[in-house]
Amino acid sequence: MHNKPDSPPAAPHTPDKGNRAQAIGPGLLLMGGIIGWMLVTVLVWMATSGDRDAGDDAGPSAVGEVPVVAPAATPISTLAVAVGSPPPLTAFPPPTANPPAQAASLPSKTVLPTTTLTHTVTDVPPSFTPTTPAPNSLSPTSTSTPQAVAESAALPDLIPSATALSAEPSATTEPSPLPCTPPEGWEQYVVQPGDTLFAFVIGADYSVDVDQLLAANCLENRLLQVDQVLYLPPGAAENAPPSDPYVPPDGGSSGGTGPSGPRTPNCPCTISVPEGWRLEQIADAITRSETAFTGADFLAVTGPGSSAPYDFVNARPPGTSMEGFMFPGAYTLQNDTTAEGFRDMMLGNFAANVSPQLRADAAAQGVTFYEALIIASIVQREVRGPQTQLLVASVYYNNYRAGNRLGATVTVQYALGQPGAWWPRVTGTGLQIDSPYNTYMYTGLPPTPINSPGLSAITAAVYPAQTNYFFHTASCDGSGEVFAETYDQHLANVNCEN
Repeated sequence: MHNKPDSPPAAPHTPDKGNRAQAIGPGLLLMGGIIGWMLVTVLVWMATSGDRDAGDDAGPSAVGEVPVVAPAATPISTLAVAVGSPPPLTAFPPPTANPPAQAASLPSKTVLPTTTLTHTVTDVPPSFTPTTPAPNSLSPTSTSTPQAVAESAALPDLIPSATALSAEPSATTEPSPLPCTPPEGWEQYVVQPGDTLFAFVIGADYSVDVDQLLAANCLENRLLQVDQVLYLPPGAAENAPPSDPYVPPDGGSSGGTGPSGPRTPNCPCTISVPEGWRLEQIADAITRSETAFTGADFLAVTGPGSSAPYDFVNARPPGTSMEGFMFPGAYTLQNDTTAEGFRDMMLGNFAANVSPQLRADAAAQGVTFYEALIIASIVQREVRGPQTQLLVASVYYNNYRAGNRLGATVTVQYALGQPGAWWPRVTGTGLQIDSPYNTYMYTGLPPTPINSPGLSAITAAVYPAQTNYFFHTASCDGSGEVFAETYDQHLANVNCEN
């Protein structure tokens, strides 16, 4: 029931015990609510804290917290998780492609395809954004050679070449320890078989001794080499006695070949024909043997106008001998062997060694086979080593094609040869002989071969080396041949200035 508005308030009074109990009840409920809320809060906090502790092993739960990372099985994978996976190596443009403009600051070092991840990150500056090559770009397998390899390719080639030439000894490039300037007035001389320094001392009338010859020519020993260039006092070469003078059986009255006609044989007889012998030397060997025929008989069946059952020798120019076709070797003759039979044995050996293909291939040099045989005979007397013969042959071909004089001393020796000295010493006066074999005086080839060349010399004349050499001479230390393209270089070689 409601009090009326105008009703006066009730008078205050003091509550009794029942009323006090009613007043305490709501207070207890309030305190219980507060305590319950606190308990709930504590429980929620404890539950939340437990979840956080249990999640430490799973990773960070808040930005900025540093996790405790257990050791990973693969360090590179861990690095990839931490810093992010870099683009694969194939994303980089190959070294042979044009780099993008932003790559101008790249280091000059070329990155090999096998470069590791660490090197890749180090070599690429932060500003570089790798681009994916176009589909037609070169693949890593076609990249250019790395710089380190290119630099090594620039190193001198240590592998000797064919034109290196074993005939061109490295020792000649070093300065000689002795003065190589000969005394004024001394003459140049090319060493011949049988020459000795002591013979030159005798020829000079003992005006010099061996030690002076050694010093003037920068020689370290007394052993001379055939075709070696020396400087000697005037007259020393002309007056030097031969080391082993040869006296023909007839005293030289028949040109060293003995009389013609049959004689009493005493065979089997072996006649050895070395490479580089001329017909007269073969005839001398026959005369010294005990065959049924003589050296003169042999010269008659191999001389001008002679013929044999071999087309290649009959195709030689008219009026020439069979010089050059007597193939070197050791031949065993019987009592009934004739001069023609011995000649045909040598021609048969030539046919067995010098094939038709080899003879035909001479045309590739612009010469006939007979002309190639002439060059081969010159090469045979000049040098012995097969590799050097290839180079010397190129010298004579180069001069022949250029219309120059060959300047071969051995052809002059052939012109000056006589019984007992078929290859005489050539001095300044000997070079003045008026002969078609004097290749210092006349251009072109001599009219015939000058000896019987071996297979290596014939091969060199058919397949010469391709060079620019026009000169050759013996090295000053006697170790081989040296070659030159110009006359000034040749003079330096002759004067031992290289």
